[in-house]
Amino acid sequence: MKNSNKLNKGARIYLKSTVKAASHPVRNKILKVLKGRAMSTPDLEEALNESRYNLYHHLDVLVNSNLITEKKHSSKAKHYELKTEDKPGASVFIFTEDDFKKDYPTWNSLLNVLEILQGEKIPIRGKIVQAEIHLIFEE
Repeated sequence: MKNSNKLNKGARIYLKSTVKAASHPVRNKILKVLKGRAMSTPDLEEALNESRYNLYHHLDVLVNSNLITEKKHSSKAKHYELKTEDKPGASVFIFTEDDFKKDYPTWNSLLNVLEILQGEKIPIRGKIVQAEIHLIFEE
């Protein structure tokens, strides 16, 4: 079984850069909005309340990180969708403060399970603003 320490250097760098791209608050929101369906840039602008220029910057970062794809062009707008793979090498779950507030009981249960698995208490639970869980799959 392959673990994260045995990933080759290129895979570790790719995973790190992809997580960094997805961790940015605006890009994280874009990814969450695109979970439901492909969207045009005007729809993303409206859903996220971001300026077009800022939005294009973050969309470019996500495309270059291989997290989303440009689906099609209409006359004036690009469409984007979340990129999914049938057999991914890794999955990353990123939770933000908004996620914690949305369903605190479930979040608290997850922290309890993590404490059991780690064998130690998580310090200052109320100060957590972001959490990332990486799953690496066997080839």
